[in-house]
Amino acid sequence: MEQLKYSLGPFELFASMVGGAPFVLAVFLLYNPVESLADLIPIIQNNGTVAISLTILFLSYVVGGTVQGLSWRYFLWLCKLFKKNYLYFDDRLTAIDRTLKQSTAHKPNLLEFDERVVLKLREKIGIPKNLNWMNSRLKSYLREQNSPSVAAADTFIASHIMYRNLSLGCLILCIVNLINAIRLGALELLVLIPGLGYAATLMFWRSISFKRWQNRTLILGFYFSDTKNSETTRNY
Repeated sequence: MEQLKYSLGPFELFASMVGGAPFVLAVFLLYNPVESLADLIPIIQNNGTVAISLTILFLSYVVGGTVQGLSWRYFLWLCKLFKKNYLYFDDRLTAIDRTLKQSTAHKPNLLEFDERVVLKLREKIGIPKNLNWMNSRLKSYLREQNSPSVAAADTFIASHIMYRNLSLGCLILCIVNLINAIRLGALELLVLIPGLGYAATLMFWRSISFKRWQNRTLILGFYFSDTKNSETTRNY
């Protein structure tokens, strides 16, 4: 029941709705330019019916789900631009694995915690050349063990998707405001651009944090789950 309660479904629904909202607003402003934010208030008041509100929510959900591939490429591009790694081990995982391979015998009691984790990863699920494939292997293993770590990781990835979409959406709103400022000659719209750019940057950093937390939850959940299973097997 807990696994069902904390499954990705409801979190993904909320994440897609929130993440898609800036894109819906950007399209609206592109076809209905306003000179200031105050001009949006009467438009919302005149069109704020239940049917229109539900339609906007549905569109936000559809758009939020549709742009996930685009926002993922945008996220990877920013990670490369700012030289940020979104994995828990950063680049150390392959380095530790390489060091362990150079030694023929391993005494777990003498290894550091990170080395013990990497050793278990190599023995149980292997370490893929593309580390982005690691999470799918970890989730498959943990699902077989009925580990709650999968549900916790799903909430983190849903939040990561939401902030990733919001970051790209704010960037697109910057572009739309720049276009509308030129079209209408409204200086107030230019003032909004730095604020939206700053919001896009903050949401990008937040999305990195959630992605790292997801990877960390899966890796540590795998380690402790496998350790528990090994101890149970020895007791029997």
